[in-house]
Amino acid sequence: MFRAIPRHNINLTSAEINWVFKQLSGNLEAGLGRQQFETNAREFFGVSHALAVQSGRAALHLALAALNLQDGATILLPRYCFFSLIKVVEGMGYTPRFAPIDPHTFALDPAQLASHIDGVDAVVVIHPFGQIADMASLQAVCNAHGVLLVEDASQATGARLRGRCAGAIGDVGVFSLVSGKNLQTFGGGLVITKNPEIGRRLTALLANGEPSSNTTVNTAFRDGLQRWFLTTPLGFRTLMNPLTQALSIFSPTTLDRLTHEHRTPYDATVTPKLLSDAQGGLGSLELEQLDRRNDIRQANALRLLDGLKGLHGVVLPRFDPHAENSFNAVAIRVPQAKPLAKRLRWAGFDTRDDYMEWFGEHKDFEDEVIYLPNHPAMSNQDIDRLVTAVRRIVNTQA
Repeated sequence: MFRAIPRHNINLTSAEINWVFKQLSGNLEAGLGRQQFETNAREFFGVSHALAVQSGRAALHLALAALNLQDGATILLPRYCFFSLIKVVEGMGYTPRFAPIDPHTFALDPAQLASHIDGVDAVVVIHPFGQIADMASLQAVCNAHGVLLVEDASQATGARLRGRCAGAIGDVGVFSLVSGKNLQTFGGGLVITKNPEIGRRLTALLANGEPSSNTTVNTAFRDGLQRWFLTTPLGFRTLMNPLTQALSIFSPTTLDRLTHEHRTPYDATVTPKLLSDAQGGLGSLELEQLDRRNDIRQANALRLLDGLKGLHGVVLPRFDPHAENSFNAVAIRVPQAKPLAKRLRWAGFDTRDDYMEWFGEHKDFEDEVIYLPNHPAMSNQDIDRLVTAVRRIVNTQA
């Protein structure tokens, strides 16, 4: 039976839906939702400090500010990167520098990091698509050069490597909590550290922080509920998938605009706001589900990658076999991503081919990347249908 599959599935539980409706109806009792979420996050990630703020950008801003860097500091980032990280670095008056990635992991390449780290004040590593980077090797290079290591674990919330959570391995970790992430609060960010001095600076930076207004929170919750419905089987099958297919034929530019993220500058002069108590309460409910959902994501990803082995022209990612990766998406390299994405959408699988991009002067591979859907609402049958669709389309294009 045909079943259209969205790229993301917000997969709210009944308790989470009830929490959101209580907030929107004004029946949510005042409490310590944010503080309880921070306490729960410290326990989950095994860190001494966890602070919840308005966005992932704000979390990165605080993480870098807490490192006590000099004015105009140089921040090293992977050259295959999210534009939002660079906006924060530039907004803080720092200078971004870009280093090579490992083409098979999409993460910073430890073997080449040493030749790019001279004069760098901090390194930001991304765990791309929920696959944990080679943190031991990266940390060794950073330690040898006296450089602090920041983890952007937004795609890898809850992922673990030998018992250590992504985001809690380096000196400080940041997370985005927007819709579609493994842990989401309908907007928000989290910054964590086990370093006492960095933790004290983070706390001081937020000493006068205020939560977002109730109006702002309600708008975020209403938008979140809309996104949730559009990723349910009913909402995606009856509304989102037909709209996507129609736009891909009659107005591809409109479809591009719908998925385009506005590249607004980051204003580092504004003190980041705290996460609201309503969002904090939702975050605690999400934490309760995180391991279960990630287990499904990992099983789905391994089944999908196993089914794509040996497919001509397709390069599959590599990852540490000891890692419990969260696989927010399954990224594969192909000769041409857009034609494959278009045909997969017609087969009922929403995909994306423009999530991360190249910065700096060089690329580490010439083929393109497509991000295949993977979320807890997908069954084994869905994964097998996706494998069949990818293999059929790729073989037809060969």
